[in-house]
Amino acid sequence: MTDNNSNVNQRIKGKFVEREVLACFSYEMEAVLKANQEIGDGLPSYEDIVNLCEYQCPNCGHGEKELVEFEQTGEDDYKFKCPSCEKTFEDEPKSEPQEVYEWWIVTEWLAEKLSERGEPTLEWGNNHYWGRTCTGQAILLDGVISSICREMEILEGQANEWKV
Repeated sequence: MTDNNSNVNQRIKGKFVEREVLACFSYEMEAVLKANQEIGDGLPSYEDIVNLCEYQCPNCGHGEKELVEFEQTGEDDYKFKCPSCEKTFEDEPKSEPQEVYEWWIVTEWLAEKLSERGEPTLEWGNNHYWGRTCTGQAILLDGVISSICREMEILEGQANEWKV
């Protein structure tokens, strides 16, 4: 298995981030979302954010981006299973909003990849935004970025390795 954060892979992921992450938009997005609550008028709202909420296991508290249907018990009834503690539940787990610490303008392609992985995204005007749910480290170190780069096979030793 490839070390996602080797020196070479950090340079590759840095090049990827430079290409796909366009600008920080945190201050502006918070102002826009607040303004929507006050005046509305065509501005994006929290309801427009894809993947804002994640499901919380009532047993262990584990957060999951998507529900795991365990077993169909009726026409429209399911049991759900927590992937962490493996306990099953009759009722759909409660969903809680994810904490978005930073907003970034990203390419449309990256927004799609992030959304597929359960990351909060928003399309507004001509831009695509990523609600980053971690902070305090370089974006290239985020697990979701490593996952995308691995899938693209651009890391060291992979089929489409980017030369840096």
